[in-house]
Amino acid sequence: MRLFLIALTVAFAVWLPRPPAEGREVPEPVLPVLGVNQALLSIEPGRFGNLQHIRTPLPPRSVALTFDDGPDPTYNGRVLDILDARGIKATFFFVGQYAQAHPEQVREVVRRGHNVGSHSWSHPTRLRHLSPDAQVREVRRGYEALEAALADSPPEERARLEPMFRFPGLGEGAFMSQWLNRRGIIVVSAEGGTDDWRGYSASSITRVALTVIEENQGGLLILHETRPQMIRALPGLLDELSARGFTFVQITAGADGSDHALTVDDAVLTLK
Repeated sequence: MRLFLIALTVAFAVWLPRPPAEGREVPEPVLPVLGVNQALLSIEPGRFGNLQHIRTPLPPRSVALTFDDGPDPTYNGRVLDILDARGIKATFFFVGQYAQAHPEQVREVVRRGHNVGSHSWSHPTRLRHLSPDAQVREVRRGYEALEAALADSPPEERARLEPMFRFPGLGEGAFMSQWLNRRGIIVVSAEGGTDDWRGYSASSITRVALTVIEENQGGLLILHETRPQMIRALPGLLDELSARGFTFVQITAGADGSDHALTVDDAVLTLK
């Protein structure tokens, strides 16, 4: 019995982690450098938003605003003014053909400190049903339009083109999701939407948005800058969320995520 206890003691001594040698410091983990009120999305697992994937990793009771389907020459500027008045930074998922038609609006969005991702070239809600080649063309042309709009912008503004993609109508398909992730592009869904695309009134949009945010205790929210009812609802919605104790954060892939997307084989993003 005594020999057994001695052997057991030796085994535990070998197994237990040893303290660092005197004079040696245990290195701190290297964490990404983020701006104030930013939330990092990583390429692993590369798909976020619990409508379809895992919950978006945001701080407790925080909301990340995203706007789809622009840039709209009528409403985009009004959205920017509403956000500026409250010091909120968002992410805009732009349709390539509209970015090509209104590149000055893309530049204004990043100039004001907002981020930009892609929402495809022409917004086909049945993107996943197209041939693989057609899907790839939709994605590449969308990013090409954004890069062309920002080609002459200062480096710090070009850096606001994020390696992020939102499927039109959230109509995600396995082929394109995997194709994007292999090229360092993060698929962004949401915790909830406002149903503003259904033509609801401003009061209904506000009610839907508050309900989904309260149920999720925060999360990533989809809005559409092309809907006048949403524009009418937006100031009151933002003020009510603030009154309820929610804070606003901006999603980003961070510098490492952007560098990765620029350097992978067969990259989609090329603008540095």
